[in-house]
Amino acid sequence: MKLTPRLQAIAELIPPDSVVADIGTDHAYLPVYLILNKVSRRVIAVELNQAPLQQASETVAAFNCLQEIDLRLGNGLHALKATDKIDTVVIAGLGGQSIAAILRDGRHLLKSVQQLILQPMSEEGYLRLFLARNGFVLADEALAREGRRFYEIILAKAGREQETDLFRLSFGPRLLEQKPPLLSVFLQEKIRKLKVVYHSLQRAEKDDVSSKLQDVEREIYCLEEVLIGVAASADLNSLS
Repeated sequence: MKLTPRLQAIAELIPPDSVVADIGTDHAYLPVYLILNKVSRRVIAVELNQAPLQQASETVAAFNCLQEIDLRLGNGLHALKATDKIDTVVIAGLGGQSIAAILRDGRHLLKSVQQLILQPMSEEGYLRLFLARNGFVLADEALAREGRRFYEIILAKAGREQETDLFRLSFGPRLLEQKPPLLSVFLQEKIRKLKVVYHSLQRAEKDDVSSKLQDVEREIYCLEEVLIGVAASADLNSLS
């Protein structure tokens, strides 16, 4: 089975011989991949509604993985049991605030979990700040691209996040440190979108947009500074 770049980037962060809970499994492509490639011993695939769970069940059956993948109907982490001995939780494809709410609501069910692999579809900065303020360290981060869409993947563990600068923490401190190959074009796309927002705000016939304009302008400036630094680092590497 070949995964999309987004799911492949998630799979690459999952440690060997793991027991995984995939919350919001959708078609269960990730659980099946993990079993077929012997990355995981067992996967619990959770869906909130019956229709997507049925789709997941059909995928699991088609690849003959019914023994290793436990399909469950449930609300987030509440579908898990202490006896599952999960060490890795994946929550992908939801907004950052929704992922944070799942973690907040089910924190008591994470006692055996060693790492969270999270892929928010939006509000990535909100999720990073939530993690840092609630006893998690951002241990690793990755980028994936599908067409023009970029995806940010966060690996979080229990601990104390050392990054204190709010911009760097919100943007992705491990991305800034590691400078993955996609970072430059990712920054360019974020700046482009923010400039569209900025010009839209300028045209808005409202009296209360000045503060928002300043926030967007500040973020554009910070991202442009990061982009300059990434380009300079790339130039130095090419000379060495």
